Amino acid sequence: MNFEKKLEQIGIFPEEKVKIDKKNEIAKSIAEKLCKNCEQLSELYNEIYMRIYNCDLYYAEIATQFNGVFYYYKNNSIYISREKQVDDYLMHEMIHYIQNFSKLGNKAKKIGLCRFEDYKILALGINEAIVQYITAKALGNELQRINVGNISIYTNSPTYYKYLTSLIYQVMYFVGENEAISSAIKSDEEFIEKLYNTYEEQTEKILKKFDDILEENNEEKIVELYFETQELIYSVYFNKVVKYFTSTKDVDEQVEKLEKYEEFIGKILGEDERNNKFIDFKNRTESKLLKEYVEISRKTSRNSLPVLYKNAIHRAFSKIANFFKRRKLEDR
Repeated sequence: MNFEKKLEQIGIFPEEKVKIDKKNEIAKSIAEKLCKNCEQLSELYNEIYMRIYNCDLYYAEIATQFNGVFYYYKNNSIYISREKQVDDYLMHEMIHYIQNFSKLGNKAKKIGLCRFEDYKILALGINEAIVQYITAKALGNELQRINVGNISIYTNSPTYYKYLTSLIYQVMYFVGENEAISSAIKSDEEFIEKLYNTYEEQTEKILKKFDDILEENNEEKIVELYFETQELIYSVYFNKVVKYFTSTKDVDEQVEKLEKYEEFIGKILGEDERNNKFIDFKNRTESKLLKEYVEISRKTSRNSLPVLYKNAIHRAFSKIANFFKRRKLEDR
């Protein structure tokens, strides 16, 4: 069966190729948006522009579920409706094309963050998450806190892959946004290697959670998976990072990281903080970090007890004390 028959079966009816002037307009618009709003790509304008300009771009009658654009990876071509403008959907599919550019002829085993192995695709969910994060960023969307029913999440993509983009931002906070965006566009190993170095044996579990969210259609199940994934992301990171402390500065940096992380964690609205898993985890972790700070100080100082100045760890200690004090008063 040829490509055209396969496309027709899924609701894509190809017509003529997009004319050069229109393709040039689309290529310029997408390359400018990507390179202007994603600083990690600022030096790649010419390369990105030429990739898109050289793509096989066709007009087509397209089934409504594809939102006016369809990237068909088997022939590395993009099909758009005649009225299609540069929006989330076209940007997203063009990024997939950029990931796959000149790879099929070389029988690539990796496209973007995805890896192809014997009848299965690895890291598909996390690749979709970072592609949509880049899409929203390129279109000028700012990170913001949104409410979805009784769930509050932090994302730059409120309407499309909102849970996945919320989670990938959390992962990038710990692993690196620059590496994630660069690897997604260049299809290199830098981000995935850093992810494995950070999460070690738990990395596969995190990748599987992203895949599960991508495949799930039930909203309640997606929310459940979202919170399971979020807990895995922060708990594994902070439980492992303690092993690598060598100075009080290291501890201070992680206390600041934990404090900052709370600003964009997903939350259940109206839930009592005492029953919130993250709040409990945060208090336990701050207590653990304080002990690490004291232990390192003892090893590096002649004094039996370190002087705690107004730094991050001291603020954390004060918060812990106030938290337990408040609980005592509430329990009365």
